[in-house]
Amino acid sequence: RTLRGHAGFVYSVAVTPDGTRVVSGSADKTVRVWNLETGREERTLASHTGFVRSVFVAADGSFVVSGSDDKTIKGWRLLTGKEERTLAGHSCEVRSVAITPDGTRVVSGSDDKSIKVWYL
Repeated sequence: RTLRGHAGFVYSVAVTPDGTRVVSGSADKTVRVWNLETGREERTLASHTGFVRSVFVAADGSFVVSGSDDKTIKGWRLLTGKEERTLAGHSCEVRSVAITPDGTRVVSGSDDKSIKVWYL
């Protein structure tokens, strides 16, 4: 199966812990949530102003973070698509994001040669 819908390169994908959805980040500046069984797009998360280079799903499957060329990390509720957080502090593009297993912190890596730890 091929999932189509992004208008730009797909830079990152992450599968939810239950294996039912995949989250993707793209050069079209969006994060998309897909149903793996049907292949259908469930929602588009669009508030980044730069390419989305990295996505990560929390261990409990409820929260997604995305890192972008706009130098921010955004946090989203997976099931509603509601943006809950914008983390700003890197001076260059964000290339990688992760969430700690306990869901309390986000870790990001950037072209500014730093790794930042953010408390949710």
